[in-house]
Amino acid sequence: MKNLSTMTIAQIRAHIKSINRPDEAYLRALEQDTRAGVRALAEQLRKKQKAQARENARLEQMLIIEKKLRERGIQHIAGVDEAGRGPLAGPVVAAAVILPPDTLIPGLNDSKALSEKRREDLFETIHDIALAIGVGKASPQEIDKYNIRNATHHAMCEALTALGTSPDRVLIDGNATPGSPFPEQAIIGGDRTSLSIAAASVIAKVTRDRLMIDYHAQYPAYGFARHKGYGSADHLAALQKHGPCPIHRRSFRGVFEANRSEDFKIFAEGIQTATNLDQLQAIGKTIASASKHIPQDEVHALRTLFRKQRTRLQQSGPKGEQLAEKFIEQKGYSIRARGFRALGGEIDLIAVKNDVLIFVEVKTATTPHFGQPEAWVTPAKQAQIIKIAKAYLHQHPDHAAPRFDVIAVDLTQSRPAIRHYENAFTAQDQSSNFAS
Repeated sequence: MKNLSTMTIAQIRAHIKSINRPDEAYLRALEQDTRAGVRALAEQLRKKQKAQARENARLEQMLIIEKKLRERGIQHIAGVDEAGRGPLAGPVVAAAVILPPDTLIPGLNDSKALSEKRREDLFETIHDIALAIGVGKASPQEIDKYNIRNATHHAMCEALTALGTSPDRVLIDGNATPGSPFPEQAIIGGDRTSLSIAAASVIAKVTRDRLMIDYHAQYPAYGFARHKGYGSADHLAALQKHGPCPIHRRSFRGVFEANRSEDFKIFAEGIQTATNLDQLQAIGKTIASASKHIPQDEVHALRTLFRKQRTRLQQSGPKGEQLAEKFIEQKGYSIRARGFRALGGEIDLIAVKNDVLIFVEVKTATTPHFGQPEAWVTPAKQAQIIKIAKAYLHQHPDHAAPRFDVIAVDLTQSRPAIRHYENAFTAQDQSSNFAS
């Protein structure tokens, strides 16, 4: 070890830079030096060592999943992540990365937690170190056609294929797997707990950012180089002024409403806030009658919205009916019929309890809306239910006088809420006992 007492502080500083890692004896010599400047250098080195130890511990923690898999003989482990699920424009990009065993890459973390400069540096480091890297993309048109979830999974499968080698295990950030031909494992928060996934996160993010910078040159009016397609205030303002360009995702709300007429916005809101099929059909009839006064591209967009909302409501209805059926069975009701159809209408459930025949109308809410779902059983709807009930009684004349119940199933919260209104209205006066 050099004699520090014969060296100036500047010389010691330069010497420290030339040493890969000062040993404990060297540090103690610095700390015991009579010069405050030298002791300050020792303090800086101690802090740097502690920070490095914390970083190494963090990285080792991010290797635990991979190490456990390798202990089981699983060697080629691919981390997979995506970038660009939320933007209004541009593709969604996925990356797959296979790192050498026990590789520590200082500073590597979830790409969202890193600065742009740090991501760029890590991008190059990962390319230098990785055994294999694959990238996949799904275009805005594919996102619109298949939805963002399915398009993302397509991009992930494409990235895995692009690796050029078959991974023994695929680690995917999130709670769903894309359905690739390789063994898959979903890890929630994987970009923070798996080094392989974190590496894929950086590759996907930098690749997509560079693509959006290239798109900025083609469509400079939108500012893609700044916001990368996300819904920033200036991006939304550009959409309102210029309308969407070819790389915008037409199925995303901020895009399909951009530069649209007020009629379109009103009708689109009506479709999206419809909470049952009856409401949706009524809105559809109104739109059809006004269609000749609306631009054809807007009519087409409204039809697409209508079909998507109809599918969603059709899927939510059976769930509400299943919950309602289970609810009344637990109360001692015996189900006699489900979805009884007659006279162009349907009664959801027909049940018996204590020798009383009960016709049950189920209303399911899937989005917050003005009014409660039970209030949708209007006098006209009540009259229709009564007519269908009479048709059922004509086919099954042995039953006593009926009772009409309404069950409201609220799916807008994390846990379903069920309200049961017994004898909600009568055949004599169709009076409502449940809605104010």
